[in-house]
Amino acid sequence: MKKKSPLRLILFLGMISITGALITQMFWLKKAVQIKQANFDQNVQLALRRVAEHFDYSSTGSITPIDVVNKISSREFRLNLNDKVDVNLLDFYLRTELAYPGLDIDFNYIVYNLSTDSAVFQQFVEMDRPEKLYQVYSDLPNLRNGAYYAVVNFPTRSEYIGVKMTIWIFSSLVLLVSTFFFAYTILVIVRQRRLVESQKDFINNMAHELKTPLATITISAETLSSPEILEQPDRLLTYTNIIKHETDRLRNQVDKLLQMARMERDKIELHLEELNLHELIREVIPNLSLKLEDREGLLYYHLDAAEHIIKADKVHLTNIIYNLLDNAVKYTEGRPVIEVITKNENGNLLLSVRDNGIGIPKEYQEKIFEKFYRIPTGNIHDVKGFGLGLHYLKMVVNAHKWELQLTSEEGNGSTFTIVIPNTVKSATAAQKEEVIMHTA
Repeated sequence: MKKKSPLRLILFLGMISITGALITQMFWLKKAVQIKQANFDQNVQLALRRVAEHFDYSSTGSITPIDVVNKISSREFRLNLNDKVDVNLLDFYLRTELAYPGLDIDFNYIVYNLSTDSAVFQQFVEMDRPEKLYQVYSDLPNLRNGAYYAVVNFPTRSEYIGVKMTIWIFSSLVLLVSTFFFAYTILVIVRQRRLVESQKDFINNMAHELKTPLATITISAETLSSPEILEQPDRLLTYTNIIKHETDRLRNQVDKLLQMARMERDKIELHLEELNLHELIREVIPNLSLKLEDREGLLYYHLDAAEHIIKADKVHLTNIIYNLLDNAVKYTEGRPVIEVITKNENGNLLLSVRDNGIGIPKEYQEKIFEKFYRIPTGNIHDVKGFGLGLHYLKMVVNAHKWELQLTSEEGNGSTFTIVIPNTVKSATAAQKEEVIMHTA
């Protein structure tokens, strides 16, 4: 029994661990922010209460009530003096008392008349200037008429708490970066796993592709080694042609691999020239006649594009058109019915190849353009190939800066469409053709 790979379990446990770490970090970060905010509020209230005690002690010697300080908002606190105010002393006490718990944060305060609730004085204090911390001003007003209260505002409270949270923020960023690299590592592992599986499939397919011609050559060589074959010239010629044919087949397969490797290394080098797409299609179609004859297939082509002169690499364009037609024949279980269509739409030239084949399931439609990828069929290798044709198609389309579209449904055929923008010029006349090639 085949053992299951632990990779999925490892990745699953890793994702749970990193997610748990992120949730825990966010929880404690939130808690730390709440604690810092609570500490800030507590320190401010204690400092303002001491300011009120200074005024009570200096004026009446009475005990300061508990509600002398009220929190208005996260940034504003009300100091209920309810008495006359010497602003010189108020300024001095505010600076010194707020500096005591280490609240090195700028603030401003506004003095209000208690009866009219109107502002009578305001001042901004910079706490980063220690030379003025204990300085007593003599030019500030002495408010003797009526009763007053003060509102102390900390406009940079959020930034101040953020600075105090530096270590927490840094640790959270480190964790986020670690999570990013973990996710990237997982992605690389998954891609490498898929690549290994694709390479295994490729080697398996290549073995089957090479096995058949080699077996045929071996049998033919054994037959030719028989002395009796010299007396049968027709059989001798037949087996010689078989060996030649199978040798050419092997050479073509090796050439395909070498060509793909070269293209992957050096990319695709294009030799652009003006081409008549309709004429190119007519040149390619006869090369498919033998395969259509074997399958009793039908080939329709509707060349309806009035503008069909394009700039492209003739060799690569010929190859991808042939690959699309060849796939349409290979991946049809019954009698192939293929359509080649050209038309102009929204300023673009559309080239489509439609078939009545087995179709491509939705989950594989993105993957079929990957190198070596073939739709899983178990241990059945009834369709020949290395899984390079559609990858080559995608490379050529991308190199030309065209667009490739696929419409397919399992069991109902496929339509590959190449969208070619900016045709070079219009044809002298619209050539609308419908030709049926039927070989029985």
